[in-house]
Amino acid sequence: MNVINFPDRHDFENLSLAERMLIIESWIEEMDDNLPRIREAAAAIDKLIEANKKYLT
Repeated sequence: MNVINFPDRHDFENLSLAERMLIIESWIEEMDDNLPRIREAAAAIDKLIEANKKYLT
């Protein structure tokens, strides 16, 4: 998994537009890669919650 480290606001504002766009595009690609895993994890958590509800009732 890649980690996109955004520079702080001051450093980001001092970057060129092209450098800013590269950082933002990398972040978008990272989010696109992570979104399916996040959805799968959320679905697994939901199943565990439902199973726990049935077990407790």
